[in-house]
Amino acid sequence: MIPNVIYIIMTDNRSSKQIEMLSKNYFDYLAGRYPIMCSCDEFYFFPRVKGSIEFLNITDDLDAQKINQDITYIKNLKNLLEKIKIDERNLDPLTDLTLLKQSMSSFLREFEELRIWSFDPTLYLKIGLLGLEQLISRFQFIKNNIELPMIRRLSSINRLLKQAKVNLRAVSPGHLQVATELSQAAINYLGQLPIFFKKSPLLSKRINALNRANIKGLNDYKYFLKKLPPLKAGGSNKYKINGILKNFYAYPGNPREIFEIAHHEYQVSLEELTKTAQGINPSLSWQEILKRYKFYIDSTDMLLKSYSNKIKEIKKFLKNNSIFTIPESQAIKVRLTPEFLKPIRASASYVSPLTDDPREPAYFYITADYDQDKKGKRGLIKDIHNEYVFVTAHETFPGHHLLDTYRRKMKNPIRQQIEIPLFYEGWASYVEKLIIEAGFIKDPLQKMIGLKRQAWRAVRAMLDSATKVNKFSFHEASTALENLGYHPYIVKAMLRHYMLTCGYQLCYTIGKFEFERLKKKFAPRLGLKKFHEIILQGGQIPFELLKKRMEKYYAK
Repeated sequence: MIPNVIYIIMTDNRSSKQIEMLSKNYFDYLAGRYPIMCSCDEFYFFPRVKGSIEFLNITDDLDAQKINQDITYIKNLKNLLEKIKIDERNLDPLTDLTLLKQSMSSFLREFEELRIWSFDPTLYLKIGLLGLEQLISRFQFIKNNIELPMIRRLSSINRLLKQAKVNLRAVSPGHLQVATELSQAAINYLGQLPIFFKKSPLLSKRINALNRANIKGLNDYKYFLKKLPPLKAGGSNKYKINGILKNFYAYPGNPREIFEIAHHEYQVSLEELTKTAQGINPSLSWQEILKRYKFYIDSTDMLLKSYSNKIKEIKKFLKNNSIFTIPESQAIKVRLTPEFLKPIRASASYVSPLTDDPREPAYFYITADYDQDKKGKRGLIKDIHNEYVFVTAHETFPGHHLLDTYRRKMKNPIRQQIEIPLFYEGWASYVEKLIIEAGFIKDPLQKMIGLKRQAWRAVRAMLDSATKVNKFSFHEASTALENLGYHPYIVKAMLRHYMLTCGYQLCYTIGKFEFERLKKKFAPRLGLKKFHEIILQGGQIPFELLKKRMEKYYAK
């Protein structure tokens, strides 16, 4: 039942107050029902609800009947929002209203339209594992006593798996493979869990007992998944790109236009790669030049140190060149990606702090996989880290960490807690190119690596937006990625991952395109630093509204 306060505020003509109260109902409700998904970056279709930190004793509940109740509740909230009329000249309340509608549309798309809980077997595993990792890595900053939350979240794993067995009806090959890998990673992780609590023998003993049941449940889950019928072709790809663009991103483009933007980006990147290669060695192709380039690292310590040093270098460069206003932020700890996260995370990922405690760090996770020689011995770390300069900029400064720092410091509760993937990933991709233009990257080889990353993302956007009109097959995408120098085995894994997150892959290239379009129009008038300041201080808002924000500022 919707709280009475919602009906009371509808009698108040002050639109901003109505929006504020509806947002509080929305955030509070999600925090209590889905505290893990509301606090982990993995679940991009949820807002980052600050209040979720108060529910460490709770694990998200995916009981189908309760989910249907949640759908009804959120739909009622959204219907009330639809009744609020805002004069488009009142940009701030219009922006807040749009963001709230988008966030609610995202939840309803995943839970009502797609019914993600009925076809994605990884959802249950990710909730259970990330909920545990959250406690282990952050508990000293959120609660003094970890015992009760840990026991309750461990106890919930088998409950989640039982709910999965009731809810899941079919599974795609991609989801099956990832879920199987994730189940095994979970078994390995749980087996090591008591080590974290060796100073507390009673807790360690209790964890052992729970883990025996959980490991059995995970083995049964793997067997259950293999027995599920295959999902019909396109069954998990119910994502309608037009709906995502309109309702989730508030983006006016259509798949045909997105495909053309991405295709142009791809072609231009290849032309620039060829041109740059000619300046280095006219007798070699750009593929041959990049193939010879190796960022040699022979230990994980050296790898982590390289990333840590690069964070400091980039941050210092940005400050010295007055490109951004960089506020005080929580420290970034560079760590190896936990084993259980490897099936769902790429070579690197960023995890934002949960609290405002200045001692709590953000985490920059790095995956260190090794090549093997002919005798099977471990050799150098794989050359995916040739891209480490751009990966660092993307995930930390001036990418995700800087953007999250601004978001988390905002006083507006709506913009403080809502992220938009088109803005979030677009910004991080935009700044990768910016550090070249600003002069941080001077080495032509490094510039080529940046161009290769642009082309790689453009292929992903083409695949994501491909329709009957824009024919771009898996085979064409595979060929394009292999032409960029990625090993066929890596390409296969990439494509599998991309198809599990349809509608997300276009965000990098299209978001970057929109930032560059705004930069071309407004940065010459405002100056680059002020241009970035207006973006970062406004929250992650739709580009049409960001453009109006720029125009309003310039008019003053």
